[in-house]
Amino acid sequence: MRIDPRVTGGFELDRRGLLKLAAAAGVLPFVPALATPAQAAAAAGCTAMPLVSGPELPIVAFWPPSMQPRFNTLARFQEMKDAGFTATLVGETDDDDMAYVHSTLSFTDQTGLKALVVNRGPRALETYQEYSRHPSVVGYRLYDEPGQDAFQQVANDSAPLRAAAPGLLPYVNLLPDMGGAPWMPSGWRAYLQDFVRIFRPPLLSYDRYPLFLDRDHPAYFAEWQEMRAAGLGAGLPTWIHILSVKHFHYRMPTAAELAWQVNVSLAYGCKGIQYFCYWSPGQRPDGLYEQALFDYDGNRTHLYDAAKTLHANWLAPAGAELKPLVSESVTHANGSRPSGTIPFGPDKYLTGTSGSPVILSRFRSKDRKPLTRWLLVANPSHSAATQATLNVDTTRVTAVSRFDPATRTYQSQPSPASITVALAPGAAALYRLDAPGAALDPQVQLVLVAGGTTYHAIQQADGSWNGPNLLGDPARLVAASEFNGALNLMEIDGDVIHHQLRSVDGSWAGRNLYGGLGAVSSITSAVVVGCLQVAFAAGGVVYHTMGFPDGRWDGPNRIGNNARLVAAAERNSSFEMLQVDGSHIYHRVRLPDGNWTPRNLFATLDGITSLAVATVNEDLMVVIAAAGQLYYAIGRSNGTWQFPTPTNDPADQVAASAVNGELLITAITAGQPYTRRRRSDGTLTPRSNLPTTLTDITALTTTGRSPELCP
Repeated sequence: MRIDPRVTGGFELDRRGLLKLAAAAGVLPFVPALATPAQAAAAAGCTAMPLVSGPELPIVAFWPPSMQPRFNTLARFQEMKDAGFTATLVGETDDDDMAYVHSTLSFTDQTGLKALVVNRGPRALETYQEYSRHPSVVGYRLYDEPGQDAFQQVANDSAPLRAAAPGLLPYVNLLPDMGGAPWMPSGWRAYLQDFVRIFRPPLLSYDRYPLFLDRDHPAYFAEWQEMRAAGLGAGLPTWIHILSVKHFHYRMPTAAELAWQVNVSLAYGCKGIQYFCYWSPGQRPDGLYEQALFDYDGNRTHLYDAAKTLHANWLAPAGAELKPLVSESVTHANGSRPSGTIPFGPDKYLTGTSGSPVILSRFRSKDRKPLTRWLLVANPSHSAATQATLNVDTTRVTAVSRFDPATRTYQSQPSPASITVALAPGAAALYRLDAPGAALDPQVQLVLVAGGTTYHAIQQADGSWNGPNLLGDPARLVAASEFNGALNLMEIDGDVIHHQLRSVDGSWAGRNLYGGLGAVSSITSAVVVGCLQVAFAAGGVVYHTMGFPDGRWDGPNRIGNNARLVAAAERNSSFEMLQVDGSHIYHRVRLPDGNWTPRNLFATLDGITSLAVATVNEDLMVVIAAAGQLYYAIGRSNGTWQFPTPTNDPADQVAASAVNGELLITAITAGQPYTRRRRSDGTLTPRSNLPTTLTDITALTTTGRSPELCP
């Protein structure tokens, strides 16, 4: 156990101590994409995984009654099931007696609880065939709170199990933001990105205990904002451990504080709630753990009944509603808001708010076409009631209904024009905002500049195009990337840089001034695990900037390489950039810790006027216009390059995007756009002209679909 006074807000518990003490223990040179053994073990991708998939929101117990042999009984696990828990950790270390673990698993079998066995990777490989005989076993808790320097070892140790048993959940729980501690020397964002890059997890889980003895953690909301963005950016569900045991400098939660932790987490899109702890560990070598839902001697505390009521009357039914939905936005309305969070602004669903502070969390279906949305309204306080009025845009929303957890149905509200909601401390309410019609569901979004003005087009799943339609912004250069289904568009008008957002429902938020940069000759962008990264070539030099989940921007920061053209894509949680300097094309990578690899020359080609890049099945697909001709090259995930290959098509400007595992090339010749697709077998489809009457197109950018949450 480590208590670190350097953490923001006071002290922070390193939970590893509890378990560690319990354990007593042309091929050209190319910078590779840092493939790991976990990749060879077949990353979970969107394969259905236990707990992650299915209709139930996981409610998981840490430190079950079996941590003491006297309470390892069917009755005690039935008590857990009766309280609404759906899963539990089983076991403590690699040294657990297998017969004892089997006895515990017989109880989870009988009660219908799911079980995550606590073993590290090598031991899990030895035990999974034995333990998998129990229908309740759905995976392994492989590691808890690894430091960033341990990620590679965690991946290496877990890879054989993941290859041998791909249907078992390979679960790792991460540290919260430790403020640049040795376990995350480059900060929490880099820590999360590195974990995604190296381990390829099926979910992101962390623990944060926000209730100190004398105050709350000041960064609780901002930390969730960061975790939400990381999960959505990687296409991964997010889980959290909430505080449910008094220990050290943490207080025992009240019923309202328990609900508050749950509802703030749900508001930020959480898909799994875990309790630390279910049972009190009592006196440990690292300190005293006092009351949890049970005390050390097996007596129920007030928190057992509070959790049971919360689960039955709210979390289980509301969680089942929210689990299949996608978090679209989280804002704070009315009065002051916590630092690092996003303020409410009017949109196509809500035009205004009044009253006391509330968290407004909007959700959409995974199918991007329906315009109906769900709105979770949460009280940001666990100590004061709140009441707010929300004004609804009735030009979009035709009916409003409130979710009734008792019947698991939606009850129609008297008027769709406004919502008045009163919430007890820590509470939340769920509404459905019914909206007729459907949005377009793009597989590719295209932005063109013609006559100094922007146009937007969408290619749908059947290959048909909608547009180009006039967007109307003055611009000479554009760059596009998608995050959580929304289009991020960067526009350069003269030396002024703007950013604007197109939502999944098709509405544009209006462009915002980013800043100025002189003599920009090229711009590119990509979203990397929830952060928008943008690179510029300006005055022959490369610059880089980032847009963060809380709305802040960093930079532009001068990288220093000479270049007149840049192109970038996200690959394996890194920002991979190509730079053209004269006739030379270089490649370099911005790693999650913010460091850049040295630039490496991979090709020389005369007369380059444009290049673009997209990641397709972990390969970098590079599209080049040079001397009026179209070329493509491949940077393979194994670290090799295929030299630029001509397609015998004319091209002056190019764009690239990934579509269903294939490369879509969009090019301009003599001011006219066309597309070609490189199939997965390496063949090219015939050239297809884009249906448009525009004749003076001078710039273009495309983006494919952002990662989707698994089913």
